[in-house]
Amino acid sequence: MSGDTRTLRRDGHRIDYTLRRSRRRSIGLYLHPDGRVELRAPMQCSAAEAEGFLLKKLDWLLGKQAELQARPRPEPLRFENGARHPYLGERYPLRARLGPKGGEFTGGAIVLRLRRPDDPAALREALHAWYRQQARQVFAERLAACHGALAHWGIPLPELGLRWMRSRWGSCSSRGRVNLNLELIKQPLACIDYVIVHELCHLREFNHSPRFYALMDEALPDWRERKARLAAGT
Repeated sequence: MSGDTRTLRRDGHRIDYTLRRSRRRSIGLYLHPDGRVELRAPMQCSAAEAEGFLLKKLDWLLGKQAELQARPRPEPLRFENGARHPYLGERYPLRARLGPKGGEFTGGAIVLRLRRPDDPAALREALHAWYRQQARQVFAERLAACHGALAHWGIPLPELGLRWMRSRWGSCSSRGRVNLNLELIKQPLACIDYVIVHELCHLREFNHSPRFYALMDEALPDWRERKARLAAGT
């Protein structure tokens, strides 16, 4: 999705937002957990039309921004022995050990082995490598489970892709490939399943039409609660 950064000023408020266009059929407004505002619009939507939509939603957006500001801010992540980092919806301490590169989750801790356990940059790199390793395993297992639950749809098991994404949790292609954001490995399994089911539904309905949401209701009746939990980062 291409995007450009724009600014709306109204009644003393300044809203910086990114306008992204895609093959979707309607305009959507998104407030990300880090405070970024995003408008997603159809390819033929003009900038003026998108801004008009934002104006209609301005009171809602300002309210959500106030809620976001009022939330307790998570402590900054530190890359040192004992620092707590997220994994599958919980925070666990890092245990840095001298040894051949590798890692595992054991004893309620993320245990990483590396050559320079006291080097924050090296520990950060080792943690990201471990996240990728875990994501490859966990996402493959959850994709197989979610796909199996929807076997009656007759969709072939999609190829799985992993990548770091800034603005989306997942995506899919018409060729049957599902891409998942590596950041999802930090979220609860319920949220991971929500994103996977969302993309599986897109393999049948490649838009956000009423038919798509009917598929979501059929596949995952509590998807709205899971979506809200993912957006809230809880």
